[in-house]
Amino acid sequence: SHGRLYNASEKIFQGMLDVYGWSLQRVLNHRRATLVVSALILLATIFMFIRIPKGFLPSEDTGRIFAITEAPQGISFESMVRHQEALAAIVTQSPYVDSFMSGIGGTNVARANNTGRLFIRLKPRKERKLSADGVIQQLRSKLATVPGIQAFLQNPPPIRIGGTLTKSQYQFTLQSPDTKELYHYAPLLQARLREQKDLQDVTSDLEITNPEIDIEIQRDKAATLGVTAHQIEDALFSAYSSRQISTIYAANNDYQVILELRPEYQLDPAALQLLYIRSASGRLVPLSAVATITRGLGPLSVNHLGQLPAVTTSFNVRPGVSLGDGVAMVEKIARETLPEGISTSFQGTAQAFQQSMRGLGLLLAMAILVIYILLGILYESFIHPLTILSGLPSAALGALLTLYVFQVDLNVYAFVGVIMLVGLQGSGKTTTAAKLA
Repeated sequence: SHGRLYNASEKIFQGMLDVYGWSLQRVLNHRRATLVVSALILLATIFMFIRIPKGFLPSEDTGRIFAITEAPQGISFESMVRHQEALAAIVTQSPYVDSFMSGIGGTNVARANNTGRLFIRLKPRKERKLSADGVIQQLRSKLATVPGIQAFLQNPPPIRIGGTLTKSQYQFTLQSPDTKELYHYAPLLQARLREQKDLQDVTSDLEITNPEIDIEIQRDKAATLGVTAHQIEDALFSAYSSRQISTIYAANNDYQVILELRPEYQLDPAALQLLYIRSASGRLVPLSAVATITRGLGPLSVNHLGQLPAVTTSFNVRPGVSLGDGVAMVEKIARETLPEGISTSFQGTAQAFQQSMRGLGLLLAMAILVIYILLGILYESFIHPLTILSGLPSAALGALLTLYVFQVDLNVYAFVGVIMLVGLQGSGKTTTAAKLA
């Protein structure tokens, strides 16, 4: 004899079986309508697979935020320090930040001296209301209030793909042998991308407007006045570099003596007119007498990818926007903006996303083919496995609708779940067939 729980559960199972038998009988009585509905489900599955937002690796809260800061080209070190400290003060006031580290200057990530870094460690998840992405959105609006500097915040992905770390998470690279054409169209593309509401933190590594002073030595005049090019370079090095000319040894320490101009002369380019070089005869010759001083603009760095000059535009997608939609938007704007002489390609995570999207359909087809072969061996038929596999579109449609309702894009994890769903359904039918055999 069985208990009440067993008897109650058996009634439920028997009721489900009766409903299934009733529905199966109705379906068999309306075979044409069943075929039409099955075809519609198949079309709906294909439509949902095409239209559902696609992603790569979902964002995870690791309790860390990384930011690259950027000030105008040609900014002085002292001014960069003040701007970076203003950003650090805002980060300190956040109730979700546990600790952080701030630094400025060129690195292997950002080689220009007008850049800085912020490594932010958040409090444990249970002690804060916002996730890492929520904290980034909150800090982004506050850090934007500091004039003269920009902060590009990132939630580091669980798996970093690609060796280049840029100001934003996704990279789009332009290449051309004609640097004039490349440097003309790269800012135009960047401006178009900044107009898109679904993109944020759009920036690039193109920095070619750094203020500079060109000193062209007039060698004939210099030779007439007894001044060599080496003496001119040596005088400039002593004035504006960090030349150590002596060491003072004390009882418990030693001090390096650095030769340089006074700060007020270092900040004024006109002070070059006051610089003198001692000639071979001992006379002081003004720099303006032996050199032409002009102001201009020049690059902080000239980037290459492979053998060609390159400009990399980086961007982030706003919360709620899939990476697939962002990549498609960038490609569309690039086709409308750039000429044929400029080649484009995604790098890093965006490039891996494109490659994975090209292989997902093939992977799904191979999984279905393997299940078909197994069912064909068990049933010893080429037709009956198709009958079993006809239930796959409804299962896939249910999975895609679930992702759509909960606003989750079809990323790598979700697609693995779809493959497992196909395998489970096929394995279940295979087990049933084996028992019947």
